[in-house]
Amino acid sequence: MKKIFIGIDFSKEKFDATVIKAEGVEERAERQHEVFDNKVSGFRRLLRWVKSVADEPDAGLWLFCGENTGGYSRALCNYLYGSGYDMWLENALSIRRSSVLQRAKSDKADAGAIAEYAMRNYDQMRLYKPLEKNLERLREVFLYRHNLVKLKASMTTRRGEKRLTQEKSDISRFMAQSSRHLISEFNKKIAECNRRIQEIIAGDEDLRRNFEIITSVPGVGTQNAVCLMVYTDNFGRFDYDSRKIACYYGVAPFGRQSGTSVNTPPHVSPFANKLIKALLTQAALASVNFCPQMAVYYRRLVEAGKKKPVAVNNVKNKLLHIITAMVRKGERYNPDHDYYAALKAA
Repeated sequence: MKKIFIGIDFSKEKFDATVIKAEGVEERAERQHEVFDNKVSGFRRLLRWVKSVADEPDAGLWLFCGENTGGYSRALCNYLYGSGYDMWLENALSIRRSSVLQRAKSDKADAGAIAEYAMRNYDQMRLYKPLEKNLERLREVFLYRHNLVKLKASMTTRRGEKRLTQEKSDISRFMAQSSRHLISEFNKKIAECNRRIQEIIAGDEDLRRNFEIITSVPGVGTQNAVCLMVYTDNFGRFDYDSRKIACYYGVAPFGRQSGTSVNTPPHVSPFANKLIKALLTQAALASVNFCPQMAVYYRRLVEAGKKKPVAVNNVKNKLLHIITAMVRKGERYNPDHDYYAALKAA
């Protein structure tokens, strides 16, 4: 079957596009490459260009593919989706690991590698779909709040260091007063973000349902629940598959074994999103303190000889499995239900 694959390499102001005309996994023409502005006028020019070089008027045979770069990729993806074109937004690491060794690193080469990835992995594609409006709003407020918390922590640390190392003077007093004012403003804005998060959740039935289910687990708070909903597209992104979610969150351990010389014990990936791993760690530690079942599970692991960091990671993994099962069934946490046995049986 003939297909047209368009690989997109995004950057802040521009994006590179490479067209591959293929039949199966065989290229049947020379690749075409062009650069466009990352704005609406560039999106329109991209479509005109693809039409001129594809020699295939049926847009149903076109597949656009790009790396997920957050804000840089979202505008074009939404434009193509709204215009009725198929767009596949893939994790950058997945594309990089499947690509052949490149002699040179360039935007043009990257766009070609992305188009080739789409051609060779066509049977695994997941078409892009924009987030629901309220979920998109929740995501933006959540990430903005996270940045405010980071800035506040940085300012608080710097203020503490200056108090210990700087001699008293008019400059030191000015800096101390300014720091107090900024920290106070950060606190106000963080509180405003918390209020808006609650409003968005309360105004959306699906978000409210899942939020109430997730936070019914002892130790799992608002930010943990919001993070989980945002990064799983309210659990729709991974089809309620807890194993896929655990892999994405970087808590599923994998080993490496090849012949007799390579035998690496299972360990978690260092490439996972550090924000969601940190929040999940907080939830795991809190659940060990406040959730009797998790406390028993954690102690069992430690007594069996597991190192404490490994035991905490197991708790994180177990939490994701339990929460996903609860959301899938629409059930709140039940302290009398033996989740450990149920998951083991499954």
